[in-house]
Amino acid sequence: MSMTADPSYNIALYLSLSGLLMQKRYKKSPPKQLKTNNYMRCWKMNKFKINYVSQPDFSLCDEACLAMVAQIPIEEAMAAMRGKEGSGTSDFYKALKKYKIDYLSWRDIDTIDELPLLCVLLVKFPTYTHSVLYYDGTFYDPEFGVFESKYEPKGEITHFMELYIDGIYRNKEIKIKIPQDFKEAFEKDQIAYELYQNLPYPQKSKFIYGISHFKNPETKKKNIEKRLTELKK
Repeated sequence: MSMTADPSYNIALYLSLSGLLMQKRYKKSPPKQLKTNNYMRCWKMNKFKINYVSQPDFSLCDEACLAMVAQIPIEEAMAAMRGKEGSGTSDFYKALKKYKIDYLSWRDIDTIDELPLLCVLLVKFPTYTHSVLYYDGTFYDPEFGVFESKYEPKGEITHFMELYIDGIYRNKEIKIKIPQDFKEAFEKDQIAYELYQNLPYPQKSKFIYGISHFKNPETKKKNIEKRLTELKK
């Protein structure tokens, strides 16, 4: 089929065909025509989800958790953890930083019901300790499989490491249990409390729990006062 010599007709035909192609391509959900994308950029980011990864070896539970949360192949996770058997916490921290996943160090667990949205769990079994990824009510155990709502293996969950990934907190109401020492400090400083209340979730969590490693009451009190002062700057 030959094209007509009329330039305006050719342009109109090209635009019409382009429109049909765009409608076919974006059949389920048409993109919004933003000034910045001009229909050339993807209109929707993939929703964060965990694809289950089993540990290829008894000692590679940390690597499997890293592969799931960073969404990388297990081989890449093993290389990031230096390919060592039974890699330690410091190796895990470094690997998380490599993939730009923020975290807070291990904290004691009070109750399963108060787990944060995304975290790695430390589970103690009679002869070994084990890492399990937790996300939004589901347990992803590299050794035993996936468990909805309830963790079924007979290990004891003793600690968790909270992980932070941008975008997973949208449209979610996440409550933070404010420790008593912070409550007392906020009661004396309402301005700081109001500023804290306006923080987005990740910052709230880091503000409260970023000093949870201080066990001495006086040391922790000084650090709380320091945080409240910095918040008001």
